[in-house]
Amino acid sequence: MGATNFSAVVDDIMTSTTVKANAATASMKDYDFAKNNTNTGAVGEIILTLPLAAKCKEQKMKVYVTAAQDVKLLPQTGEKIYLAGSGTATKYLLIAGTIGNYAEVYCDGQSYYVTSYSGVVTKEA
Repeated sequence: MGATNFSAVVDDIMTSTTVKANAATASMKDYDFAKNNTNTGAVGEIILTLPLAAKCKEQKMKVYVTAAQDVKLLPQTGEKIYLAGSGTATKYLLIAGTIGNYAEVYCDGQSYYVTSYSGVVTKEA
C-alpha cells in the first residue's frame, strides 16, 4: 500500500476553494495568489499585473476564462513569467478569451512559471 502525500492534497484543495472575479484591469495583491481568479463580468480584455515575485514565494494560483475575453498576466518590470521553459522580462502571458481556458502559475520568489494550462495560452515575444 502506497503512502498518500497529504501536503499535496491540502495544497490542491487550498487553490481550489476561493474564487475572485476580476472584471477589469487591475494590480493583483499577494493574497490574490492563493485563489482561483476568473474574468467573470469582463466586457473586454483585462490585464492582471502580478505582484512582486518576492511576495508570492512558493505560492500558486489559477486564472480561468469565464467570460469570452482575453486575460493578460503581466509580471512586474524586470520579472519573468515562463511558459514551456521560455521567459522574457516584463512580457505578458495571454490566456485566449475562450470560456474554459485557464493557466496555473507558480512563483519561486524570483519568477513565475506556468505549471499547467488548458486551451490557448501564449507568451508575448
